[in-house]
Amino acid sequence: FGNKDHFVAKIKGEIYSNYDNAKIVDISNNVSPFNIMEAAYILENAYKSFPDKTVHIIDVDSEKTLEKKHIVMYLDNHFFISSDNGILSILCQNINPEKIYEIIIHDELDKIDSSTKIFSKVACHLAKGGKPELIGKEINEIKPVKNLKPFINEDSSQIISSVIYIDNFGNVITNLKKNVFDEIRKG
Repeated sequence: FGNKDHFVAKIKGEIYSNYDNAKIVDISNNVSPFNIMEAAYILENAYKSFPDKTVHIIDVDSEKTLEKKHIVMYLDNHFFISSDNGILSILCQNINPEKIYEIIIHDELDKIDSSTKIFSKVACHLAKGGKPELIGKEINEIKPVKNLKPFINEDSSQIISSVIYIDNFGNVITNLKKNVFDEIRKG
């Protein structure tokens, strides 16, 4: 959402209205709009520093559509609330999620409620120890993201990777892992 507009304050207000003892930590409010790769990179490098059972709201490219349902994933002893836009498939490349739920409480809320209100209600429910089964139905699949791994041609003479993030210091992070590079580079 960035820090210029009211969106960050609105979601925090929604959370405090439903759970006044909530502890809110902003991991980042400056993810480039709709950039799920950037959001996943930031989250992947931050969430493990939080205690087990922490509830993470990922409100990037999160408006609910027929193609993008809202989901809760329990992964690595953490809850992640997001749109099924591929971001969680990036996050769980190396760790299998324990449970995934499609959020089904939308009918109880106003049809025009944004992800902000829905995600905050679900987050408060989970943070208070509520069961995910009460807000969602269990599902087995989420939207995959293509091209997560770099392309390596047949004779291993070429690697094509993608930049997924540039940090505040100018360091460029790609989807090419060091072990893959070392294996392919031929000395």
